[in-house]
Amino acid sequence: MSTGPYHFVFADRFHPSAIARAERVGRVTLLECSDEASLIESVGDCDALLVRTAARVTKSVIDAAPRLRVIGRGGSGLDHIDLEAARSRNVKVVSTPDASTEAVADLTVGLVISLLRGVTHGDRMIRAGRFAEGRRECVGREVGDLTLGIIGLGRIGQAVARRFHFGFASRIVFNDIRDSGHLSFPARRVSKADVYRQADVLTLHVPLTEDTRGMIDRDALSALREGTFLVNTSRAGVVNSVALAEALTSSHLAGAALDVLDVEPPDPDDPLLNVPNTILTPHIGSRTVESLARMNDVVDVVINVLQADR
Repeated sequence: MSTGPYHFVFADRFHPSAIARAERVGRVTLLECSDEASLIESVGDCDALLVRTAARVTKSVIDAAPRLRVIGRGGSGLDHIDLEAARSRNVKVVSTPDASTEAVADLTVGLVISLLRGVTHGDRMIRAGRFAEGRRECVGREVGDLTLGIIGLGRIGQAVARRFHFGFASRIVFNDIRDSGHLSFPARRVSKADVYRQADVLTLHVPLTEDTRGMIDRDALSALREGTFLVNTSRAGVVNSVALAEALTSSHLAGAALDVLDVEPPDPDDPLLNVPNTILTPHIGSRTVESLARMNDVVDVVINVLQADR
């Protein structure tokens, strides 16, 4: 273990190889708990704080770390880090935004097909001894015959679109507040309202910001055509879960697949646990061997920042 000048605090679980890279240039503290109190207690003399999904880096945490120079996020979303507090202290925030692109896109495709073909419903019917009934009920739709609507055509949105165009010849419409530049696939940029009107399947790939929080509310859901499928592998806060449960219960939506929930693990009274035609996965979008390895590479980025500032 190095006796180098840096102190790294790992607030979430990272691969041993990533921790070993930090140990070569400094001292490492591994936290068992990542709540705010534990973070405040542990960051007093740290130079670098490394997080994944669970730890919330609040202003209080940043203020408790006078030596802190860099926060490393293994992954892409930064909504659990107080970026304004970091900027005011000149603390750099780095991440691995490309790490989970392919993994999340793969999961999105799998969830869409599972919804369209009733995969989880058929599985439950067989296990309940209702094979023939399940076979009658699982009459699905073909992906290539449908219009895919994408909200957010960034890295992940484009990876999803490529899979649906080149794999299934699906028609694609999208909305994004930014110019997506040259696309390697045909897709039509339209207003959100037009995406809602045209999509057979709506998939969300936006960060959680003040503009996107609660974006899919009752009005947006009612604007979707009856029988639309919704997939969210982005951030839970983008969708109003109560309104979504209502839309599913009323059968206005044909189904929904969610990899993210308002509370994880969900409360027993979460309305989405008991609505029909819903697939819930436990926030596994980025959890592939390859994606997790790429997320761990944020350690190298953090070390580079520290060494460049010497």
